[in-house]
Amino acid sequence: MKITALELTPVRTHREMGRRAPSDPEPAESRHVVVQLHTDAGVTGLGEMSDVPWDLDAGSAVRLQAALEPLLLGADALQRGPLLEELSRHPWDHQVLCGIDMAVHDAVASQLGVSLATLLGGAFRDRVPFAYPLSCCRDEADVAANLDRVERRLGQGHGAFRYYFGMDLDCDESLLDRARSRWGDSLTLTALDASGRFSPDDAVAALKRLAPFGPAVFESPVQGRHRAPAEDFLAVKAEIAVPISEHTADEATALGLARSGTVDVFNTGLGYAGIEPCRRTFAMARQFGLRTLMGSTVEMSIGTAARVHVAAATANLDHGCYMAGPLVYHEDVTVEPVRYEEGQVLLPDGPGLGVELDRERLRALRI
Repeated sequence: MKITALELTPVRTHREMGRRAPSDPEPAESRHVVVQLHTDAGVTGLGEMSDVPWDLDAGSAVRLQAALEPLLLGADALQRGPLLEELSRHPWDHQVLCGIDMAVHDAVASQLGVSLATLLGGAFRDRVPFAYPLSCCRDEADVAANLDRVERRLGQGHGAFRYYFGMDLDCDESLLDRARSRWGDSLTLTALDASGRFSPDDAVAALKRLAPFGPAVFESPVQGRHRAPAEDFLAVKAEIAVPISEHTADEATALGLARSGTVDVFNTGLGYAGIEPCRRTFAMARQFGLRTLMGSTVEMSIGTAARVHVAAATANLDHGCYMAGPLVYHEDVTVEPVRYEEGQVLLPDGPGLGVELDRERLRALRI
Protein backbone atom coordinates (compact mmCIF):
# COMPACT_ATOMS: atom_id res chain seq x y z
CA MET A 1 0.00 0.00 0.00
CA LYS A 2 2.05 2.90 -1.33
CA ILE A 3 1.62 6.46 -0.10
CA THR A 4 0.68 8.58 -3.11
CA ALA A 5 -0.04 12.02 -1.64
CA LEU A 6 0.13 14.04 1.55
CA GLU A 7 -2.26 16.85 2.48
CA LEU A 8 -1.63 19.12 5.45
CA THR A 9 -4.42 21.54 6.34
CA PRO A 10 -3.81 24.18 9.04
CA VAL A 11 -6.94 24.98 11.05
CA ARG A 12 -7.93 27.09 14.04
CA THR A 13 -10.38 26.28 16.83
CA HIS A 14 -11.55 28.15 19.90
CA ARG A 15 -11.71 26.87 23.45
CA GLU A 16 -14.45 27.53 25.95
CA MET A 17 -11.72 28.83 28.31
CA GLY A 18 -10.84 32.51 28.13
CA ARG A 19 -7.76 33.61 26.26
CA ARG A 20 -6.02 35.15 29.27
CA ALA A 21 -7.93 33.68 32.21
CA PRO A 22 -10.96 31.45 32.97
CA SER A 23 -13.26 34.48 33.21
CA ASP A 24 -11.99 36.21 30.05
CA PRO A 25 -14.94 36.46 27.61
CA GLU A 26 -12.57 36.24 24.64
CA PRO A 27 -11.99 32.52 23.95
CA ALA A 28 -8.53 31.05 23.65
CA GLU A 29 -7.49 29.96 20.16
CA SER A 30 -5.63 26.77 19.23
CA ARG A 31 -4.03 25.87 15.93
CA HIS A 32 -3.76 22.36 14.52
CA VAL A 33 -2.70 20.57 11.35
CA VAL A 34 -5.08 17.98 9.88
CA VAL A 35 -3.12 15.25 8.05
CA GLN A 36 -4.49 13.27 5.11
CA LEU A 37 -2.25 10.49 3.83
CA HIS A 38 -3.55 9.12 0.52
CA THR A 39 -2.60 5.64 -0.74
CA ASP A 40 -2.85 3.61 -3.95
CA ALA A 41 -5.28 1.28 -2.15
CA GLY A 42 -7.89 4.06 -2.09
CA VAL A 43 -7.51 4.40 1.67
CA THR A 44 -6.75 7.76 3.28
CA GLY A 45 -5.19 7.83 6.73
CA LEU A 46 -6.13 10.70 9.05
CA GLY A 47 -3.85 12.32 11.58
CA GLU A 48 -3.69 15.47 13.65
CA MET A 49 -0.90 17.70 14.89
CA SER A 50 -2.74 19.08 17.88
CA ASP A 51 -2.57 22.54 19.44
CA VAL A 52 0.86 23.16 17.95
CA PRO A 53 3.14 25.55 19.85
CA TRP A 54 5.02 26.66 16.72
CA ASP A 55 4.11 29.43 14.30
CA LEU A 56 1.43 27.90 12.09
CA ASP A 57 -0.04 29.54 9.02
CA ALA A 58 -0.69 28.53 5.42
CA GLY A 59 2.95 29.15 4.47
CA SER A 60 4.48 27.11 7.28
CA ALA A 61 2.12 24.23 6.49
CA VAL A 62 3.29 24.29 2.84
CA ARG A 63 6.94 24.24 3.92
CA LEU A 64 6.31 21.37 6.32
CA GLN A 65 4.57 19.38 3.60
CA ALA A 66 7.53 19.94 1.26
CA ALA A 67 9.90 18.61 3.94
CA LEU A 68 7.79 15.51 4.62
CA GLU A 69 6.90 14.48 1.07
CA PRO A 70 10.34 13.13 0.04
CA LEU A 71 10.25 10.79 3.06
CA LEU A 72 6.65 9.66 2.60
CA LEU A 73 5.67 9.56 -1.07
CA GLY A 74 6.19 6.11 -2.55
CA ALA A 75 6.74 4.50 0.86
CA ASP A 76 4.79 1.38 1.82
CA ALA A 77 2.48 2.26 4.71
CA LEU A 78 2.21 -1.42 5.64
CA GLN A 79 5.91 -1.28 6.51
CA ARG A 80 5.10 1.29 9.15
CA GLY A 81 7.88 0.30 11.56
CA PRO A 82 10.81 1.08 9.24
CA LEU A 83 8.96 4.09 7.80
CA LEU A 84 8.33 5.71 11.17
CA GLU A 85 11.82 4.83 12.41
CA GLU A 86 13.30 6.67 9.43
CA LEU A 87 11.05 9.68 10.10
CA SER A 88 12.15 9.75 13.74
CA ARG A 89 15.78 10.27 12.69
CA HIS A 90 14.92 13.74 11.42
CA PRO A 91 14.30 16.79 13.63
CA TRP A 92 10.66 17.87 13.72
CA ASP A 93 8.70 20.43 15.67
CA HIS A 94 6.45 19.20 18.47
CA GLN A 95 3.45 17.17 17.24
CA VAL A 96 4.67 16.72 13.64
CA LEU A 97 5.85 13.12 13.99
CA CYS A 98 2.75 12.27 16.02
CA GLY A 99 0.39 13.51 13.30
CA ILE A 100 2.11 11.51 10.56
CA ASP A 101 2.42 8.42 12.76
CA MET A 102 -1.30 8.59 13.50
CA ALA A 103 -2.20 8.85 9.80
CA VAL A 104 0.02 5.89 8.89
CA HIS A 105 -1.59 3.73 11.58
CA ASP A 106 -5.09 4.84 10.54
CA ALA A 107 -4.38 3.94 6.90
CA VAL A 108 -3.01 0.50 7.76
CA ALA A 109 -5.83 -0.39 10.17
CA SER A 110 -8.46 0.89 7.71
CA GLN A 111 -6.96 -1.16 4.87
CA LEU A 112 -7.01 -4.28 7.07
CA GLY A 113 -10.59 -3.52 8.14
CA VAL A 114 -9.76 -3.43 11.86
CA SER A 115 -9.75 -0.73 14.51
CA LEU A 116 -6.50 0.88 15.60
CA ALA A 117 -6.91 -0.79 19.01
CA THR A 118 -7.16 -4.18 17.29
CA LEU A 119 -4.08 -3.41 15.19
CA LEU A 120 -2.25 -2.69 18.44
CA GLY A 121 -3.19 -6.08 19.89
CA GLY A 122 -6.76 -5.64 21.05
CA ALA A 123 -8.81 -3.49 23.40
CA PHE A 124 -8.79 -4.11 27.15
CA ARG A 125 -11.68 -1.67 27.53
CA ASP A 126 -14.24 0.09 25.36
CA ARG A 127 -14.20 3.37 27.30
CA VAL A 128 -11.62 5.34 29.26
CA PRO A 129 -12.18 7.58 32.32
CA PHE A 130 -11.26 11.19 31.60
CA ALA A 131 -10.79 14.43 33.49
CA TYR A 132 -11.97 17.85 32.32
CA PRO A 133 -9.30 20.63 32.49
CA LEU A 134 -9.80 23.80 34.51
CA SER A 135 -7.49 26.77 33.96
CA CYS A 136 -5.60 28.48 36.76
CA CYS A 137 -7.46 31.12 38.81
CA ARG A 138 -6.09 34.60 39.39
CA ASP A 139 -9.07 36.29 41.07
CA GLU A 140 -12.64 35.80 42.28
CA ALA A 141 -14.06 36.15 38.76
CA ASP A 142 -11.93 33.20 37.67
CA VAL A 143 -13.10 31.14 40.64
CA ALA A 144 -16.73 31.83 39.71
CA ALA A 145 -16.11 30.97 36.04
CA ASN A 146 -14.49 27.65 36.95
CA LEU A 147 -17.29 26.77 39.37
CA ASP A 148 -19.77 27.38 36.55
CA ARG A 149 -17.82 24.97 34.34
CA VAL A 150 -17.74 22.35 37.08
CA GLU A 151 -21.50 22.66 37.54
CA ARG A 152 -22.13 22.30 33.80
CA ARG A 153 -19.92 19.23 33.41
CA LEU A 154 -21.34 17.58 36.52
CA GLY A 155 -24.79 18.13 35.05
CA GLN A 156 -23.63 16.17 32.00
CA GLY A 157 -22.42 13.31 34.18
CA HIS A 158 -18.72 14.21 34.01
CA GLY A 159 -17.39 14.37 37.54
CA ALA A 160 -13.59 14.24 37.19
CA PHE A 161 -11.45 17.35 36.84
CA ARG A 162 -7.84 18.37 36.40
CA TYR A 163 -7.01 21.79 37.82
CA TYR A 164 -3.96 23.91 37.02
CA PHE A 165 -2.92 25.78 40.16
CA GLY A 166 -0.23 27.99 41.60
CA MET A 167 -0.74 31.55 40.37
CA ASP A 168 -2.67 32.52 43.51
CA LEU A 169 -2.93 29.86 46.21
CA ASP A 170 -5.69 31.75 48.01
CA CYS A 171 -7.82 31.57 44.84
CA ASP A 172 -6.89 27.91 44.39
CA GLU A 173 -7.95 27.09 47.91
CA SER A 174 -11.16 29.09 47.54
CA LEU A 175 -12.10 27.23 44.34
CA LEU A 176 -11.40 23.79 45.77
CA ASP A 177 -13.04 24.50 49.11
CA ARG A 178 -16.22 25.81 47.52
CA ALA A 179 -16.34 22.97 45.00
CA ARG A 180 -15.90 20.35 47.75
CA SER A 181 -18.46 22.05 49.99
CA ARG A 182 -20.99 22.24 47.17
CA TRP A 183 -20.55 18.87 45.44
CA GLY A 184 -18.65 16.69 47.91
CA ASP A 185 -17.48 13.33 46.64
CA SER A 186 -19.46 13.64 43.42
CA LEU A 187 -16.48 15.68 42.22
CA THR A 188 -13.19 13.83 41.63
CA LEU A 189 -9.86 15.64 41.48
CA THR A 190 -7.91 13.47 39.07
CA ALA A 191 -4.94 15.82 39.23
CA LEU A 192 -3.74 19.14 40.55
CA ASP A 193 -1.13 20.41 38.10
CA ALA A 194 1.47 22.94 39.25
CA SER A 195 2.93 23.31 35.74
CA GLY A 196 6.47 23.40 37.13
CA ARG A 197 5.94 26.66 39.03
CA PHE A 198 7.66 25.98 42.34
CA SER A 199 11.00 25.52 44.01
CA PRO A 200 11.07 22.32 46.12
CA ASP A 201 10.36 24.20 49.38
CA ASP A 202 7.52 26.20 47.87
CA ALA A 203 6.14 23.07 46.24
CA VAL A 204 6.02 21.28 49.58
CA ALA A 205 4.18 24.20 51.19
CA ALA A 206 1.68 24.50 48.32
CA LEU A 207 1.02 20.77 48.05
CA LYS A 208 0.50 20.40 51.80
CA ARG A 209 -2.00 23.24 51.64
CA LEU A 210 -4.03 21.60 48.85
CA ALA A 211 -3.59 17.92 49.71
CA PRO A 212 -6.68 17.87 52.00
CA PHE A 213 -8.88 18.33 48.90
CA GLY A 214 -8.00 14.80 47.85
CA PRO A 215 -6.22 14.91 44.47
CA ALA A 216 -5.30 11.54 42.99
CA VAL A 217 -1.96 12.99 41.84
CA PHE A 218 0.07 16.17 42.01
CA GLU A 219 1.55 16.90 38.60
CA SER A 220 4.77 18.74 37.68
CA PRO A 221 5.39 20.18 41.15
CA VAL A 222 8.91 21.56 40.63
CA GLN A 223 10.60 23.98 38.27
CA GLY A 224 12.14 22.27 35.28
CA ARG A 225 9.44 19.61 35.22
CA HIS A 226 10.86 16.37 33.78
CA ARG A 227 14.27 18.01 33.45
CA ALA A 228 14.45 19.00 37.13
CA PRO A 229 17.18 17.45 39.30
CA ALA A 230 16.15 14.21 40.95
CA GLU A 231 16.82 15.67 44.38
CA ASP A 232 14.14 18.33 43.82
CA PHE A 233 11.48 15.68 43.20
CA LEU A 234 12.74 13.55 46.08
CA ALA A 235 12.58 16.51 48.48
CA VAL A 236 8.90 16.92 47.62
CA LYS A 237 8.14 13.19 47.74
CA ALA A 238 9.66 12.95 51.21
CA GLU A 239 7.06 15.40 52.52
CA ILE A 240 3.97 14.63 50.43
CA ALA A 241 1.92 11.43 50.56
CA VAL A 242 -0.02 12.13 47.34
CA PRO A 243 1.56 10.46 44.25
CA ILE A 244 3.69 12.68 42.03
CA SER A 245 3.13 12.63 38.28
CA GLU A 246 5.35 13.99 35.54
CA HIS A 247 5.22 14.21 31.75
CA THR A 248 7.38 11.62 30.05
CA ALA A 249 8.20 13.27 26.75
CA ASP A 250 10.24 10.37 25.39
CA GLU A 251 11.73 7.03 26.38
CA ALA A 252 14.98 8.55 27.61
CA THR A 253 13.07 10.90 29.91
CA ALA A 254 10.91 8.04 31.17
CA LEU A 255 13.95 5.87 31.88
CA GLY A 256 15.67 8.67 33.78
CA LEU A 257 12.62 9.36 35.94
CA ALA A 258 12.08 5.65 36.59
CA ARG A 259 15.68 4.89 37.54
CA SER A 260 15.96 7.86 39.87
CA GLY A 261 12.70 7.05 41.64
CA THR A 262 11.57 10.65 41.33
CA VAL A 263 7.94 10.09 40.30
CA ASP A 264 5.11 7.68 40.99
CA VAL A 265 3.07 8.16 37.81
CA PHE A 266 4.01 8.57 34.14
CA ASN A 267 1.87 11.06 32.26
CA THR A 268 2.63 9.85 28.76
CA GLY A 269 1.10 10.44 25.37
CA LEU A 270 1.49 10.40 21.60
CA GLY A 271 2.45 14.00 20.98
CA TYR A 272 6.20 13.80 21.30
CA ALA A 273 7.21 10.72 19.36
CA GLY A 274 4.11 8.83 18.23
CA ILE A 275 2.22 5.66 19.04
CA GLU A 276 4.90 2.98 19.45
CA PRO A 277 7.26 5.09 21.63
CA CYS A 278 4.24 5.92 23.80
CA ARG A 279 3.42 2.22 24.14
CA ARG A 280 7.03 1.46 25.08
CA THR A 281 6.77 4.07 27.84
CA PHE A 282 3.70 2.31 29.21
CA ALA A 283 5.67 -0.94 29.13
CA MET A 284 8.58 0.71 30.94
CA ALA A 285 6.23 1.90 33.68
CA ARG A 286 5.09 -1.68 34.21
CA GLN A 287 8.71 -2.88 34.45
CA PHE A 288 9.52 -0.31 37.12
CA GLY A 289 6.25 -0.71 39.05
CA LEU A 290 5.05 2.80 38.23
CA ARG A 291 1.49 3.88 37.51
CA THR A 292 0.33 5.57 34.32
CA LEU A 293 -2.17 7.89 32.73
CA MET A 294 -2.70 9.05 29.15
CA GLY A 295 -2.00 12.74 28.81
CA SER A 296 -3.32 15.24 26.30
CA THR A 297 -2.27 18.24 24.25
CA VAL A 298 -5.96 19.18 23.96
CA GLU A 299 -6.83 17.50 20.67
CA MET A 300 -9.75 17.67 18.30
CA SER A 301 -11.61 14.43 17.57
CA ILE A 302 -8.98 12.90 15.25
CA GLY A 303 -6.21 13.23 17.82
CA THR A 304 -8.52 12.26 20.68
CA ALA A 305 -9.64 9.11 18.86
CA ALA A 306 -6.03 8.00 18.40
CA ARG A 307 -5.29 8.48 22.09
CA VAL A 308 -8.42 6.60 23.13
CA HIS A 309 -7.46 3.65 20.92
CA VAL A 310 -3.96 3.53 22.42
CA ALA A 311 -5.34 3.83 25.96
CA ALA A 312 -7.90 1.10 25.25
CA ALA A 313 -5.13 -1.22 24.00
CA THR A 314 -2.97 -0.60 27.10
CA ALA A 315 -3.24 -3.05 29.98
CA ASN A 316 -1.62 -0.92 32.68
CA LEU A 317 -3.75 2.23 32.59
CA ASP A 318 -4.09 3.30 36.20
CA HIS A 319 -5.48 6.83 36.46
CA GLY A 320 -8.12 8.90 34.73
CA CYS A 321 -6.85 10.36 31.48
CA TYR A 322 -6.88 13.86 30.04
CA MET A 323 -8.45 13.52 26.57
CA ALA A 324 -11.24 16.12 26.81
CA GLY A 325 -10.54 18.22 23.70
CA PRO A 326 -13.85 17.67 21.85
CA LEU A 327 -15.62 19.03 24.95
CA VAL A 328 -13.22 21.95 25.24
CA TYR A 329 -13.35 23.17 21.62
CA HIS A 330 -16.30 24.95 20.05
CA GLU A 331 -15.37 23.55 16.60
CA ASP A 332 -14.19 20.22 15.19
CA VAL A 333 -13.39 18.67 11.79
CA THR A 334 -15.15 15.29 11.96
CA VAL A 335 -18.67 14.32 10.92
CA GLU A 336 -19.32 13.16 14.49
CA PRO A 337 -17.12 14.11 17.44
CA VAL A 338 -15.65 11.54 19.76
CA ARG A 339 -18.36 10.66 22.28
CA TYR A 340 -18.36 11.14 26.06
CA GLU A 341 -20.68 9.44 28.51
CA GLU A 342 -20.84 9.57 32.32
CA GLY A 343 -17.22 10.53 32.85
CA GLN A 344 -15.89 8.22 30.14
CA VAL A 345 -14.62 8.83 26.63
CA LEU A 346 -15.90 6.06 24.38
CA LEU A 347 -13.74 4.01 22.03
CA PRO A 348 -14.88 4.91 18.49
CA ASP A 349 -16.37 2.14 16.36
CA GLY A 350 -15.28 1.26 12.87
CA PRO A 351 -11.97 0.59 11.12
CA GLY A 352 -8.88 2.67 11.83
CA LEU A 353 -9.51 5.61 14.14
CA GLY A 354 -13.27 5.27 13.68
CA VAL A 355 -13.79 8.93 12.78
CA GLU A 356 -14.72 10.51 9.44
CA LEU A 357 -13.40 13.82 8.17
CA ASP A 358 -16.02 16.50 7.46
CA ARG A 359 -14.57 18.40 4.51
CA GLU A 360 -17.00 21.29 4.80
CA ARG A 361 -16.00 21.88 8.42
CA LEU A 362 -12.35 21.50 7.46
CA ARG A 363 -12.72 24.25 4.84
CA ALA A 364 -14.54 26.50 7.32
CA LEU A 365 -11.74 26.24 9.89
CA ARG A 366 -8.83 26.41 7.46
CA ILE A 367 -6.25 29.09 8.15
